[in-house]
Amino acid sequence: MFKAEKVPTEGSRMAAEETRASLSTVRVGLGLSFPANEVAEYLFRPSVVAHWLGSGCELAPVLGFEARLPHATAQGPSQRVIRYERPDRGSVCALAWPAIEHGPTPAGNYELVVDIHAPEQTRIALRISPRPRGRSRLRIEHSGLSTDGQRFASLQVWQAALKRVYKVMSQAWRSARRERQAVILVHGIGEQRPGQMLREFVSNVFGQDARERFFVKPDHVSSLFEMRMATVPRFEDKRPTTDVYELYWAHLIRDTTLAQVYGWVLRLILAGNSKIPKTLIRIVWLIRVAGALAAVAFIWLMTLDIPGWLKGVGGGLLVGLPAIATFAFKAIRDEYVIGYAGDAARYLEPHADNISRRQEIREAGAKLLDALHDNGRYGRIVVYGHSLGSVIAYDILSHAWGRRARDREDLPVTTSRALAALEGLLNARPSNASVPPVPPLSTSPTPAPVAIDKVQAMQHAAWMEYRRNGFKWRISDFVTVGSPLAHARWLLKLDSKTEFADLVRERSMPTCPPQTEDGRGPIKRVFTFTHAYPDHDDKSRSRSVLVPHHGGLFALTRWTNLYFPHKGLINGDPVAGPVADCFGNWVRDVPLRETKGFAHTRYTNRAQEGDAVDKVREALNLPFSRPLADHAPRELEATVLR
Repeated sequence: MFKAEKVPTEGSRMAAEETRASLSTVRVGLGLSFPANEVAEYLFRPSVVAHWLGSGCELAPVLGFEARLPHATAQGPSQRVIRYERPDRGSVCALAWPAIEHGPTPAGNYELVVDIHAPEQTRIALRISPRPRGRSRLRIEHSGLSTDGQRFASLQVWQAALKRVYKVMSQAWRSARRERQAVILVHGIGEQRPGQMLREFVSNVFGQDARERFFVKPDHVSSLFEMRMATVPRFEDKRPTTDVYELYWAHLIRDTTLAQVYGWVLRLILAGNSKIPKTLIRIVWLIRVAGALAAVAFIWLMTLDIPGWLKGVGGGLLVGLPAIATFAFKAIRDEYVIGYAGDAARYLEPHADNISRRQEIREAGAKLLDALHDNGRYGRIVVYGHSLGSVIAYDILSHAWGRRARDREDLPVTTSRALAALEGLLNARPSNASVPPVPPLSTSPTPAPVAIDKVQAMQHAAWMEYRRNGFKWRISDFVTVGSPLAHARWLLKLDSKTEFADLVRERSMPTCPPQTEDGRGPIKRVFTFTHAYPDHDDKSRSRSVLVPHHGGLFALTRWTNLYFPHKGLINGDPVAGPVADCFGNWVRDVPLRETKGFAHTRYTNRAQEGDAVDKVREALNLPFSRPLADHAPRELEATVLR
């Protein structure tokens, strides 16, 4: 790694060996609680260098860089008083610097060596080495020192520098220890009670590990006195403190009528076969055939030449059977038909009678999201929706994105590399991959398929970059279970003339990836635009950064969908299924193991489906940590060395 030296002559070799024997090296080190790549990225920012090395000092991991490093001399009779001089000049002569990426720490060291110019002619090496459990160590070696005074002065200079590093890192570590994340639960259909879903969720998802206790507390964010929230304390360095909230909406739909339910069901049954999910087409046809046979039988009986009294009895039975069924239906309608199907009929049907109810539910969700964003406690928010709750959560996120996506604090430096790289996935050249991509939602050219792990990693990197650019969008993940969004083409449309595909095309329904438009130059498909903002240092000027458009929610927010495969009439979950076919191939669809019986309510039931609960926990991506740069001070004052 060090520079090759000229081969000395025989006469000078002995002198060089005597000189080398008289030289010594000062070594200092400091253990750090952050990964080596994050430390290397942060410590060499210009303002940070001026803080921990001192005012006037300059250092960058660039071969040949003209560096300025702190320098002091020992004075006084005992050579134990140091005086800081002008920074020493030198150049970076050796460099081992792995690419800095946010993610797992590279196995190698980050090291640079600076040759100090005459008259000192010493050498300073800085090394940042990875350590177990995501930690690192900063080590500084100052070699070529010839006197006790030089050694003492060097030791004082570099120990003081490490003390300043320690102070900054301690501040960042305290911030990281206070990291919190929030999970919002949105319940599904039925006569749910306040806190019912919350307690089932936390006791099954968190409560199985004795080291993961949870505490149920009053929910001071909700306007309902009935509501509670749960706090799960941080678990070592793997998961920050997690607060779980429930968005309760069952009390907002209370005036449903049978006519509204029947009208909604009739619309679904009479829909075109192309709109009906393949897994449900047999059930729909059974209902259609049964209804048609009843109508034919009634007409046939009315035209037969049979005794009048018998015709009357047959007709009376056909007319009376619906009445008898209706009478029996009334006994259970409030609990099951109106209580369950009624919720779906009212929310999924955009009739004038339902708009106020839909608005109230969405406003409640928007207020909860606003409160969690505005209180500044949470570095990350996960939204989890079950059944109809997944549709409600999707709508709330769509509206929240449009309102909050450009909410930003003033920061001097921005970058769009991660977002541009994500957008580049849609412009990659087609490959000969054996797995075909999901059919596109628009007429744009189909991009080459990309592994979903890579896509979601790049989405998360883009979300982190968006955060570092000052934007306040906190929702990193959307998790749906038992979701009817799998049948969006059948269930979600504005009216008979405006289909789901029309809503997607106009970006009223955000997709994953977002809908694109034609770009210029080599970038043919884009979902971003240039957002201008005032320059931090000169308000008369403006700077710009890329941001996703109003339908670009899932450029930054990862979507994971879990479902039990539906087989036969009742096995599995007929309500759910894969959603990527409707919303795009950046959705991670996770089929759970096949099971017998109706499984729509088993996603967080560990007694019946322990594997499913583990998959739900995995989808939440609970291990979460932001990089050092997000916790350490963004700007530091230069240290005046005295």
